[in-house]
Amino acid sequence: MSQPPGFIYSQFLNHVCKLEKFLYGLRQAPRAWFSRLTDKLQSIGFIDSQADHSLFVYHQGSTLIFFLIYIDDIIITENDISSINRVITLLQGDFAVKDMGELSFFLNIEALHNDNGLYLSQRRYILDLLMRNKMDKAKPRLTPMSTSLPLSKFAGVAFHDPSLFRSIVGGLQYLSFTRPDIAFAIHKVSEFMHNPMEMHWAVVRRILRYLKHTISHSLLIQPTASITL
Repeated sequence: MSQPPGFIYSQFLNHVCKLEKFLYGLRQAPRAWFSRLTDKLQSIGFIDSQADHSLFVYHQGSTLIFFLIYIDDIIITENDISSINRVITLLQGDFAVKDMGELSFFLNIEALHNDNGLYLSQRRYILDLLMRNKMDKAKPRLTPMSTSLPLSKFAGVAFHDPSLFRSIVGGLQYLSFTRPDIAFAIHKVSEFMHNPMEMHWAVVRRILRYLKHTISHSLLIQPTASITL
């Protein structure tokens, strides 16, 4: 790698550094690891999705397998449990694979199974968000924002900590995966990330209070013969 700023050897400006191990100690991080895994999956018969490059699909006859990768965490789902076991066995020949069993927690999203279907919940994520911002004991609200409050880019007093505002709004954006009920409110406050005002901060705090009131809400996924928008 190139000599990093602050560690440049003045007598040998054209020299580069030879790494004894990958940066930050993450063996899975380099593109080479993902490329090797991709080659293995394609040799088995998987096809990489054009919509999401971390998703691979196997479709042969009546067998349908979805293989989703996030760094070194993997979700495999299918319509035939024996097919998953075969895929895991094939991967174990090249990689150190540990089967964690049925999906329960992935990327701060809890997966709860029952007779109704699959519930996706971010309860733990919300609780952590409230505690980090010292709002775990705040008064709950029934709605995420007021319909009568006009939001302006310039009116009002500038918020004293724009970085805090951006950090919390960024954390709220990740919640919209399982909480579409706050998507509109998050979209509105996201418009003022560059120059937040006190009134915008008040809306963010109200969203957090609403989340405390609805912390157990989750997204239900059920099998269906057809999907209608």
